[in-house]
Amino acid sequence: MNNYNFKNAFPDTPLSFKNKVSDTLNNLPDKKEYCEMENKTICKKISFKKRVIVTLAATFVLGTTALAAGKVFSIVGGSSNIPTYTSLPTIQQVKDDFGFSPKLVGKFNNGYTYDKAKASKNEALDEKGNSLGKSKSLGFIYKKGNDEVNLDMENKMLGEKSKKEVLVDNYKDIDLYYETCTTKFLPEDYEMTEQDKKDEASGKYEFSVGSKKIEISRFTFLNWEQDGIYYYFMTTDSDLTKDELVKMAHEVIDAK
Repeated sequence: MNNYNFKNAFPDTPLSFKNKVSDTLNNLPDKKEYCEMENKTICKKISFKKRVIVTLAATFVLGTTALAAGKVFSIVGGSSNIPTYTSLPTIQQVKDDFGFSPKLVGKFNNGYTYDKAKASKNEALDEKGNSLGKSKSLGFIYKKGNDEVNLDMENKMLGEKSKKEVLVDNYKDIDLYYETCTTKFLPEDYEMTEQDKKDEASGKYEFSVGSKKIEISRFTFLNWEQDGIYYYFMTTDSDLTKDELVKMAHEVIDAK
């Protein structure tokens, strides 16, 4: 495998990954940083695992999505490291700033509490760099102890839905889709063992090269659409179960 070979990592990345560009960029050390994810180009100022989330956001749409007159070749995402909202905004604030009125939750029944929210601007480009579409997303971060869950929302999709996600619930005529995947991060000079090859073939792990050490992370996603707004939960190495995420989604759907 080549350095930073993401070709086989999450080959059918869920739309939620695309919308995590904001949350990944939120943790950049500089006040403002931009990342161009062209043909799996990586951001150099963030850790390897975070690069994967940023880069694979583009993997989902490469060669699969048609917008305007062409196909998406890359996605450019940008986000300030400074929170857009430090306290929970009002629906009117979000409408004034982003043009849509989402459902907002300050604290979930299971204890996850609002921490901050950050905006991201995303643009889909064709192979020649022509713009095929733009979107603005808003990512809410909720924390409980050392664990956190991210809830992104936007009123426009730049990609398609994942073929791997599974319909897990229908609540008030709203379909909720869930997906989970696990990746094994490997050092550049690592040689895959026979067991690794078996794990890759079986789908137990996806593999990505470029980490300083061997690490395994599990990602979970839950998404739905309500009143023209797309919502996406994402967790990384979290103890939150599918059923808990579904219950949290119910709370968002029920929010006034």
